[in-house]
Amino acid sequence: MITHETYAARRAHLGRTVPCPILLVGCGTRLRNLPINEMPFRQDSSFLYLTGCDLPNAAALIEDGHCTLFLPPPAEDDALWHGHVETLEDHKHHFGVDSVIDIQLLEQHCKGKKVATLAVADAAATRRAGSLAGVPLSYGKENGHDALIDTLIAMRQIKEEEEIEELRAAALCTAQAFHAAMAATHPGGTEAQIAALFRASLAARGLGEGYKPIVTVRGEILHNPSYRNPIQAGQMLLLDGGGERSSGYTVDITRTWPVNGRFQGKQGAAYNAVLEAQLQAIELVRPGVRYREVHDRAAAVLTQWLRDEGLLRGTMDELKETQAHAAFFPHGIGHHLGLDVHDLEQFGDRAAYPPGRGRDQNFGTAYLRMDMDMAPGMVVTVEPGFYVVPAILRDPTLREKWGAQVDWDLAQTWTGFGGIRIEDDVLCTDSAPEVLTATTIKGVHDLEDLVGSGTPAMERFQA
Repeated sequence: MITHETYAARRAHLGRTVPCPILLVGCGTRLRNLPINEMPFRQDSSFLYLTGCDLPNAAALIEDGHCTLFLPPPAEDDALWHGHVETLEDHKHHFGVDSVIDIQLLEQHCKGKKVATLAVADAAATRRAGSLAGVPLSYGKENGHDALIDTLIAMRQIKEEEEIEELRAAALCTAQAFHAAMAATHPGGTEAQIAALFRASLAARGLGEGYKPIVTVRGEILHNPSYRNPIQAGQMLLLDGGGERSSGYTVDITRTWPVNGRFQGKQGAAYNAVLEAQLQAIELVRPGVRYREVHDRAAAVLTQWLRDEGLLRGTMDELKETQAHAAFFPHGIGHHLGLDVHDLEQFGDRAAYPPGRGRDQNFGTAYLRMDMDMAPGMVVTVEPGFYVVPAILRDPTLREKWGAQVDWDLAQTWTGFGGIRIEDDVLCTDSAPEVLTATTIKGVHDLEDLVGSGTPAMERFQA
């Protein structure tokens, strides 16, 4: 649990660093179809980080060490429809701020002040903030006041102990949801059934979802958005999901397992190669180590295995130079994690690449989402993978780029294999890395013991 004192200390630090009043706006609700039917609400993460306020249509003004929270007052008939309704004074104590005022008075309190502000995902709230600050704002592009953004990035990159505890708690519940999904996996089921069970398991433990889970036997589709396929013996099921605490902190875990409970043929060797790549990469999450080195270690392990399998040809130095591994591992090793699954990503590479470093333009490493030097308190994901993607194997530009370094004919015989990804969330400490998500099993024998050992998913939903 994040305490009032922690939120207050964050605001105080921000106020000392940014030499003007700070206006923060939260997100509002969005209608789905009827005026009473709304889309699921999620507060802006920076607003949540500084206030703990998860109510829609809120704003906050930080000035001279004082924080005023602006909220819509309850409607006269709210108690009829929603039961007990907290007053603005109740919210003052609940959120530990100095005062709470009707949101309609926000313009009045900002009038004549040069405020620093941020864009949020809610377009209407961003327009209001931009109008009050007198600056153009566009979420993900023109994000707001430079000093405010840079200070928030620096603060949120390094997690406090309370934040780490929230992530640990989310990881434990998410592990239970993964294990329920694994036990309920049987040939003849469907992706939709496993997805439903995983999501229900999170909900039953009081967690939301940090993002829509990926549950698929088409693991080569990196962000597969649908649950349309049956699951059959001989296939592997990839589940990428993470529970989100009420505080907003989320984990991000991926596991891949055989539908029939046993790795067969090429599956075992490929899985062990990805697992070894991940284990070696995790060991590098230490102070002062560049995150690109974490990626490169995983790539080197996979490159060696791909050479052994005959899928890549050439010396290790030659293959490293051309990054031919990206034909089968076409994404970066991971990203920041915290209040968002891709934490701070709305600020683009500003939060992920230090001055003087930029994205590699090569296919594959161009998708490396960050390249910071690791520091104690940083939480990152480590998620290597092996994928057989038909579009990559057919791509004429990539075929010309790598030429004979890839055995394209042999690679075609792997078509239909799918993909394997193994992902954990890792805390950089003063010494050895801490895998926050270690309770979610990933060893071959552990998976083979658990997968299919329980009631099939569909039967779990039957009376």
